[in-house]
Amino acid sequence: MIKALLRESTGAPVVVLGLSAENMTRLMADEPIVVQLAELGLKPMKVLIVGGRTEADIAAMLAEKFGPPRQTIHQEPDR
Repeated sequence: MIKALLRESTGAPVVVLGLSAENMTRLMADEPIVVQLAELGLKPMKVLIVGGRTEADIAAMLAEKFGPPRQTIHQEPDR
């Protein structure tokens, strides 16, 4: 995995998380990836990257492991 903090021309921060094929294989095998944003010099917060066949599968896995989320947004892929 590649983790980076970039800046737009406006100075706005952009967090980049680059996943390898091995990372994708692990995600699809229900092995989430945890990223500590403090590693990039940001405020301490964890980002949990998960994978699944469908958004419904991911939502069910999250509810099973963590309980119902406060808010879930199902975003359609950009086309």
